[in-house]
Amino acid sequence: MFDKEGRGGTSTPTKIQNYPEGMNVVDGGRIEIDGVVLEDDFLGKAVDNAYKWNVATEGTSAAVALDIDELNGVLLMDSGTDVDQRNVIASGLNFAAARKAIIEARLRPLTSVAKAFFVMGFTDSIDEGTGKLPFKDGSLVELTLDSWADDAAMFGVRQETSANIYAMSVIANAVPQSDDTGIDYVIDVWHTYRIELDATGNAKFYIDGTKVAEQALAITAADKLCAFAGIMITDGTTAAFVEVDYIKAWQARVV
Repeated sequence: MFDKEGRGGTSTPTKIQNYPEGMNVVDGGRIEIDGVVLEDDFLGKAVDNAYKWNVATEGTSAAVALDIDELNGVLLMDSGTDVDQRNVIASGLNFAAARKAIIEARLRPLTSVAKAFFVMGFTDSIDEGTGKLPFKDGSLVELTLDSWADDAAMFGVRQETSANIYAMSVIANAVPQSDDTGIDYVIDVWHTYRIELDATGNAKFYIDGTKVAEQALAITAADKLCAFAGIMITDGTTAAFVEVDYIKAWQARVV
């Protein structure tokens, strides 16, 4: 144990600890050694196309922008009021399951929109085309789910059919896997979403630190992937809004 000065002793222990160089302590104690990290707290320039992220804004969707009501860098995503038009933010294709890629994001929905469709996670393309998210606008239930992406591992919610948050994956354009996490998409409630890929393409899904799904051979291990979040409405004319507090992704270095 450590005393208040970081030395072993008999005084009341504290949380002061020292780690050698090359180790990065993340997410409450998980340790990644010599990893490559992309982390965005959305404090400014990162939302510009010329910087880290690729942005697609269609129809009446407002461009992704910092939420001026927040002080610590929160990205506001606005679906707009046009059906099947999207608001998307995607990183470069910098990740792969073969490198044990992990993505984590903290977000909350701001509006109760019965027709909102939202996805977040890893996918194999920064842009599936106009009006398209990596997974198709349909039931997210196992064996009825379809995708535009060939390879993806994501969380998704489609409020037109259910408020349930689903863990979803597709490998090599096969029939996607899907699991109901048992957690609802609740207005004004923050959740931390995390997807961990291992070197063979298996996926583990976590919400608020609890594992909610596990899918074997979820994604092609060697495929290049991007960090991705997107929102649209599937019917009606009421816009859906989501705030993203941060997105971070990391993986092992080339050895």
